[in-house]
Amino acid sequence: MTIHIENVLTRKKEPLAPIREGELRVYVCGVTVYGRCHVGHLRCYLSFDAIFRYLAHRGFAVRYVRNFTDIDDKIIERAREIAAGERGEWRERPAYKDYTEAQWSERLAEDRLIEARAKGQDRHLAEVVADHFIDAFNEDFGPFRLLPATAEPRVSGHMPQVIALIEGIIARGFAYVVDGDVYFDVPAYHEATRAYGKLSGRDYTQLADGARVATGEKKRNAPDFALWKAAKPDEPAWDSPWGKGRPGWHIECSAMSAHVLGQPFDIHGGGKDLIFPHHENEIAQSEAATGTPFCHVWMHNGFVTVDGVKMSKSLGNFITIKDALTLAPPEVWRLLVLGTHYANPIDFTRGRELGGGCRARGTIDIAFDRLAYFYETFERADELLARQMIPDGTAPLDDPRAAGVVAGFEEAMDDDFNTARAVAHMGEAARYLNELCDLKAKDVKKLGRERWLATVREVASDLKRIGGAVGLFGAEPSRAVIELRDFAAACRGIDRALVESRIVARAQARQEKDFARSDAIRDELLAMGVLVRDTPKGSVWKVTQK
Repeated sequence: MTIHIENVLTRKKEPLAPIREGELRVYVCGVTVYGRCHVGHLRCYLSFDAIFRYLAHRGFAVRYVRNFTDIDDKIIERAREIAAGERGEWRERPAYKDYTEAQWSERLAEDRLIEARAKGQDRHLAEVVADHFIDAFNEDFGPFRLLPATAEPRVSGHMPQVIALIEGIIARGFAYVVDGDVYFDVPAYHEATRAYGKLSGRDYTQLADGARVATGEKKRNAPDFALWKAAKPDEPAWDSPWGKGRPGWHIECSAMSAHVLGQPFDIHGGGKDLIFPHHENEIAQSEAATGTPFCHVWMHNGFVTVDGVKMSKSLGNFITIKDALTLAPPEVWRLLVLGTHYANPIDFTRGRELGGGCRARGTIDIAFDRLAYFYETFERADELLARQMIPDGTAPLDDPRAAGVVAGFEEAMDDDFNTARAVAHMGEAARYLNELCDLKAKDVKKLGRERWLATVREVASDLKRIGGAVGLFGAEPSRAVIELRDFAAACRGIDRALVESRIVARAQARQEKDFARSDAIRDELLAMGVLVRDTPKGSVWKVTQK
């Protein structure tokens, strides 16, 4: 089958047609490095990591580029705040009015690390801020096992390309210089091409300022945006034909993507919040400079809410990646993200106590239980297959559910990378695998033991394989089951040592045929949120809902 993608540019679902046979060049907008990453970033990069992995699974040679914006107004502003000191007037700004003590403690600790790093360096503090948060990005995302990008360009390393691109735009009559600033002329470009707004569908005559930070009165037209900003006191600056200065926000990605991937390239991705103005302006300036298409396919991941509302520090629902890892392990977050189609909104909700011994489950809890179910299923299959001899060439059962594990997954993913449908299909495959493991001896005998074992092996192998194609199920099952159980116990305040001591006491009671005491201990554990299951190898336990 052919992969089809919902192209935001054309508003149509189109067959994927690589510019170069068997190759794909993909660019995803990276972070602006002025602070710690949050679950919005996590959603974006886990979604595109799954797409990257799946394209490789389907046999494409993928050149995947994700940048760092290391020159920006927000980075410079963070540097100014650090330079002003912990008691500077900046603390009175509206952005910080609802900060809690914990948030202030974390913020100021981060600032001190940056100050310490800057000592002895003859560099602008904003450059040190950028370095610090690039390292923080790698630290935050390390546990999530993202496939490494082919390239991770930084704006500061592409100043010649930025300047050359701006010169090309000016030469074609679509930009103008005012006192060292360079602005893109939106009306001139649109009059010549009728193309401004083709991604976002916006009418430029109805637009106000298109810049990330509002510019002054130098612009000719309200929607014009800065390509180059003249140097201001105490800002990092580079030499250019228009004097010292630094790039505007939008020109950076145009220059880096064209330099690393060429123009046009196949796929450009990012969050829906970037469609306008950032991606609209990328298209305009890139195509204004060259007269050729910038990128063929545009993909955007949906918005993120937490507990049903937009993330906000003032609402106390802002989840950094560091915080996220205290709520669930990395693979749970991956499964949670993949449970929603990349283009749809996603809500991260946490379990909460309702009183009366009841607890409402959130999406994080559900993903946690779902992942545990997959690993428990793999563990059962592994135990069943251990030390079993299956003759070479033994055919699995003639059952479409066994034969369709990979095909059903690929059908879902080929339809605009529908991970939600793919994960549901994995769940059906896991249920089938459990049904196979549950078969009674008489039923196994009817089917043929060797063919039954071959089917268990094939379904388990195929399920792991398709999971791996989107970054799931990479852990050893029995270890993953224990780690998930222990994480859940710690989150619920369950004392593992106490649980295991009570399980030993229950086993002793059962051995002594004191079933009343055994049942009492089981009920005691259940009241704690611990479910005990007896197996041929002994009692095992897991954390369950109260």
